[in-house]
Amino acid sequence: MKRWIVIVVGLATAALGGAALWNICSHRVVKSELSEVYNRYKDRSDLRVAFVKDYRVDDSTTVDVTTLTAKDSAGWEALLREMNVNELTIVKQRKTVEEGNAIVSEYYCAKNHPEKRVSLKECMNFDLVIYSYFEKTIYVFNAKTQEQGRRIQAHKNNEILK
Repeated sequence: MKRWIVIVVGLATAALGGAALWNICSHRVVKSELSEVYNRYKDRSDLRVAFVKDYRVDDSTTVDVTTLTAKDSAGWEALLREMNVNELTIVKQRKTVEEGNAIVSEYYCAKNHPEKRVSLKECMNFDLVIYSYFEKTIYVFNAKTQEQGRRIQAHKNNEILK
């Protein structure tokens, strides 16, 4: 009788351990799936860089997203300049945040190049960049269509500005 209990407990433990291992391993992203933006910025000591595979925007939309978060205000403004954000825009956004307001900006860029703004009329291969001065974070979304871009914008505006 004791032997059966030991066997059942052992099998249950093995099954739970296997399920936990599967859960951990199934959410890992292999190197080849990481974005070029992530790979370009990942080693920078002034940034926290992350990549999320299949970020859920809504019930029918998931996209890959790379985040670049500055560790301090000086690094944030340097990153904005690196992304070719106009100096006047940086000053206005800094003032808005200092007044206690949140602000979210967005633009489309050439695929894997958040520093190169594009017009969707000229470019079919693009990413959507959304940045939050308050969070000191740039989000680079792998948007596949303009409609997907609109959904992402609505979701992030709601998330950041609420």
